[in-house]
Amino acid sequence: MSDIIQDRRRMLRSTAAWVAGGAAFALAPRAKAWEVQKLNPASPLGLAVANRCGGPTDHAWLVAELKAELANDPSAQSLSKNCPLCGCPVIVTR
Repeated sequence: MSDIIQDRRRMLRSTAAWVAGGAAFALAPRAKAWEVQKLNPASPLGLAVANRCGGPTDHAWLVAELKAELANDPSAQSLSKNCPLCGCPVIVTR
């Protein structure tokens, strides 16, 4: 009889944990990581984003790094990375 009581208690604890986890998940605020917001170009943040990348010369160090990696890997035809500073994609091909 004690096995039945222990199994019942274990089931009730498990159910309570699942219900509490589901309630916490349902009541949590929405993440806004996927929302796109428009910036005012005249604001300080808008100016910083607009001037984040000055063109291909700003990525010369990244291009050199990718060319060195491409030279070491004879099977690859192209390599690409995003600039860690501005996020611009940089692609180097043979």
